[in-house]
Amino acid sequence: MKKLFLLTALFVAAAFPSCSKHDNVETPDLPDPQPLAIAFADGNSLLLNMNESKTVNYTITGGSDKTVVKAELQIPDDAYTVETTPSSTSEGTITITAQTPETENCVIVTVSDGSQTVTAEIAVSTNAISEEDKLAITFAEGNSLEFNVGETQTVHYTITGGSASNVVKAEMQNLDDSYTLKTTPTSATEGTITIMAQMPSTENCVIVTVSDGNRSITAKIDVTLKASFDGKTVVVVTPGTLSQLLANYDESSITELTVIGNLNDADIVTLKSLPNLAVLDMENANLEELPTEAFKGKTSLTSVKLPKTLKAIGSYAFSGCSSLTSVKIPDGVTTIWTDAFWGCSSLTSVTIPDSVTVIWWFAFSGCSSLTSVKIPDGVMTIRDGAFNHCSSLTSITIPDSVTEIGASAFSDCSSLNAFYGKFASLDHRCLIVDGCLNSFAPAGLTSYAIPEGVTEIGDAAFWGCSSLTSIIIPNNVTTIGHGAFTDCSSLTSIMIPDSMTEIGGIAFQYCSNLKSITIGSSVTTIGASAFSDCSSLTSIYCKAIVPPSVSIHGAFNGVSATLYVPTGSKAAYTAADEWKNFSNIFEMD
Repeated sequence: MKKLFLLTALFVAAAFPSCSKHDNVETPDLPDPQPLAIAFADGNSLLLNMNESKTVNYTITGGSDKTVVKAELQIPDDAYTVETTPSSTSEGTITITAQTPETENCVIVTVSDGSQTVTAEIAVSTNAISEEDKLAITFAEGNSLEFNVGETQTVHYTITGGSASNVVKAEMQNLDDSYTLKTTPTSATEGTITIMAQMPSTENCVIVTVSDGNRSITAKIDVTLKASFDGKTVVVVTPGTLSQLLANYDESSITELTVIGNLNDADIVTLKSLPNLAVLDMENANLEELPTEAFKGKTSLTSVKLPKTLKAIGSYAFSGCSSLTSVKIPDGVTTIWTDAFWGCSSLTSVTIPDSVTVIWWFAFSGCSSLTSVKIPDGVMTIRDGAFNHCSSLTSITIPDSVTEIGASAFSDCSSLNAFYGKFASLDHRCLIVDGCLNSFAPAGLTSYAIPEGVTEIGDAAFWGCSSLTSIIIPNNVTTIGHGAFTDCSSLTSIMIPDSMTEIGGIAFQYCSNLKSITIGSSVTTIGASAFSDCSSLTSIYCKAIVPPSVSIHGAFNGVSATLYVPTGSKAAYTAADEWKNFSNIFEMD
């Protein structure tokens, strides 16, 4: 009876649910929303053949009319393509195409309805191509060929695993005039490649590309020239073997020689030893640096073409080659080292390429037959004496790129009468770079007023101007360089302005007619032999109250003159080294 009562009580309680104690509103129980999900009718793993496409059908549950599906490769590459095609907001397809064999990846599928996002994966892999289906090319004559200069050889090829759309292309790996090629297909799977060795480089490679529209492969044929010598042209395959190739010939009969191939310093020594070699063509030889003293003193040499691969011409490489009339410097050369063409007195023309940035010390010094030089745009520095003693040089062109011109760079260029470039507005007898005057004044110069903008007179600026009778130095100059007026034997007086602080060594040595000099009040240093052997010097006016420091080697050797110093400073001069050697010292205002 008690059990029946309890059951009745529970039933009644269930029939009358409780209400909120605040608003008496009934709260119904609502079902949870269906979660967003995607399923693939064709499974989550695919195996494809090469170039095969498969379609995966997908179904979305729990989405909305805003549902978006995106499919992309986990590892981005060209092995597969993926395309998504929705047919509704809940169904569609994903098409996957295999592009290359034996690859694995994963397609990441992202589904979003604006409030929920889920991802799923489809693993993809591609079967390996069977040997009979692989695209390949073979050459009946092999993958390595040797040629004589001018020889033609035909290579027969066979293609396997291709199609009727096969295309064959052959080209040289290093593009030059070394070899010519011609491809002649006889069918979609066979044909020939004709190769002719023209002459230049000894080593190269023919790259053969085969494409069937869906895939491409490459193969190569190595080509080299055979080592040989026919009396005029020598092909050097292995560096250092030139002497062996010439061993059976009368070396004295070799006057003209074309060298092809791979050279080293030993081969250059062999070339230098050929007693009557006059015309040398190394344009198609492989050599990056012409060694120091490569052809130094080789007076039989008249014409040279340097290797296209050359980067530097070593010091003294052609110095003393007095019969050399022309030289072709290749575009790749960046450096012409010290004295490279020093004393090439017959050299009438030289081509300096744009790749050169520095022309080093005395590089073309003594090239007395050079008539004109064009300095290329790449040059920034012309070192000391680079073109000095080029006595036939009538014109020079210097580009805006030049920022430094060394001392005596154009000294003793006695025929120079035309100057072009950023310094053209100046007197053609001098160059001013960053305030420094570097003169190439001709020996016949009689007088010169240095421009007001000059602050420094460079080393040897007027050395040997034996006709110079007067020079005006402006009150901006602070330094006279080493040997600036050496051997200016017609100078009779010199006024050194108060702005000057230093007079360089041998600055006025051998100025044999110099009678008087005035040394400015700011001069603190006088270099060794600055006024030595000025045998006519009778009066020296030194305006500095404190005696300038004089080199321990002396500045006035061989000079007997009266020294005039500022009032009140005689005692200091009488006690100072070198100055105390003057027997006549007088004070004056």
